[in-house]
Amino acid sequence: NGVSCRPAFALVREHLKQFTPRWATEITTVPEKTIREMAREFATEARVGSTIVIEGKTFPYRPVAAIYFRGSQGHKNSVYNCLAIGLLNHLVGAADVVGAALGFNPVCHGHPETGRPNYVPKPCPDGLMITGTWMVPHLPYPLSEPKMPETMGLQDIFPMGMMSPFMASRDQEEMWQRFQLPYRPEMLLNYGANSVMSVGNKDTVIDSLLKIPFIVSIDIFQNEFTEFADIILPDASYLESLDSRPNSFIFNLHAGMGEWCWPIKQPVLPANGQRRIAGDALLDLADRIGIREEINAAFNAHLKLEGPYRLEFQKKYSYEEVCDRELRNNFGEERGLEWFKKEGLISWKKKPEEVYWRYEVPVRIPIYWEFLKPLGEKAGAIARAHGMEWDDSYYDPLPDWKPCPSHECHDSRYDLYGFYYRDTLHTNSFTMENPWLDEAARIDPFSYTIAINKSTGQKKGLRDGELVWVESESERKVRGKVHLTEAIHPEGLGIGACAGHWSHRLPVAQGKGVFFNDLLEVDFEHSSPVDLNLDLCVKVRVYR
Repeated sequence: NGVSCRPAFALVREHLKQFTPRWATEITTVPEKTIREMAREFATEARVGSTIVIEGKTFPYRPVAAIYFRGSQGHKNSVYNCLAIGLLNHLVGAADVVGAALGFNPVCHGHPETGRPNYVPKPCPDGLMITGTWMVPHLPYPLSEPKMPETMGLQDIFPMGMMSPFMASRDQEEMWQRFQLPYRPEMLLNYGANSVMSVGNKDTVIDSLLKIPFIVSIDIFQNEFTEFADIILPDASYLESLDSRPNSFIFNLHAGMGEWCWPIKQPVLPANGQRRIAGDALLDLADRIGIREEINAAFNAHLKLEGPYRLEFQKKYSYEEVCDRELRNNFGEERGLEWFKKEGLISWKKKPEEVYWRYEVPVRIPIYWEFLKPLGEKAGAIARAHGMEWDDSYYDPLPDWKPCPSHECHDSRYDLYGFYYRDTLHTNSFTMENPWLDEAARIDPFSYTIAINKSTGQKKGLRDGELVWVESESERKVRGKVHLTEAIHPEGLGIGACAGHWSHRLPVAQGKGVFFNDLLEVDFEHSSPVDLNLDLCVKVRVYR
């Protein structure tokens, strides 16, 4: 239209020139030669322009992928970390196509007989993607306008944040006062979570819990969190409970070709003692406090119930009835809960255009995030007006490298980068009380130990299997057995899972493993100023 401009790709190319292999070597210790070889192989093996035919349809073929998870997300600079890695795929067209990186099933055309469940991304007016489904009700885009916060997590200022450290942070009350939050929590209803262990150091989290007058927790075990609960409601275990959606449909199915599968969970024995299915307990509680209409409306919206399967606002339902309606809504009148109790699951073949959907959906790929700058300006204006320190550079449209707090530790005593890794046997902090998994974990050399590079450990005079202290630069400490291994970087210290339970009500788990999170600070200083992700890397030292 006669306006002079530069293509986004040209800006990206010019911007990335500053990040040379030699520059990266100084930060990562990966040799410059290796970085160049990896870059060359990635571009070559992407086979840009190649295609493949699957079931009579032609798709782009890009057999390379750059994939990240918590290791990139769990940092103060998480947004740029993830953007940079995602750009590797998009620059060679290796996203959501054959051979490339695939997301968590973003497209489903539904069962052949009903067309349900059905979700497909679509473009915003600006061409960027509105996801067809997401892990939480709030979709990642379009972004909300920053405003004065009305929620405890202050996400109104940080629209890109899914979670928030301010639910349990050291500076929680300070931030609430800064932004004039007009209330304080009077009650907490906790379902199956153990935030005392799963957030950061226990002292900070416990301080936040002690401020809440009344806490109710639903769980299958008494643990570190339930010690702070006024009422504990015993949940039914997976062998005692019924559910129409035990597996998240986008998260628990592999992303490639094969089958869609929707199972149910059903009890193999009656619930023991006072255990109840949490769904029934929550429906009863909602009814008693007078929000039957609201919770039925929430079920209708969340489960996408339509027509005769929608819950009537004024009618009381059991959780089993809700499950039955969801199944019939998705798979037809004849396939309700009784049908699934006999069959166990329903499955159908995936279509290649569901799996390799990228070129089927007309959405624009944002390699230049022009929406970040105005977002930062609006959020920054609110933050500065209320005395919060603000760094606009985190809101530039192109990815940048920024140091974590651990990179800025200059005390030479703290010479290792501490991090946690996901254990192959355990899930979060949930499974250490399982005797079978605990037995396997005690055999595995990495589940319950502190992993240090063999050469590094020997230089420190450490012996494999001996007890050591790990201390953070904030002087927080954990203790455990060291495992010397060549499978970790010489500057790294790794601790597996979320172990180290101390509750005497967990006799199997108690005292097993190391509680890494106790080394982490929980505050805005250690969080992303864009999406509020907590930084999970900490500079540490080791001693006997």
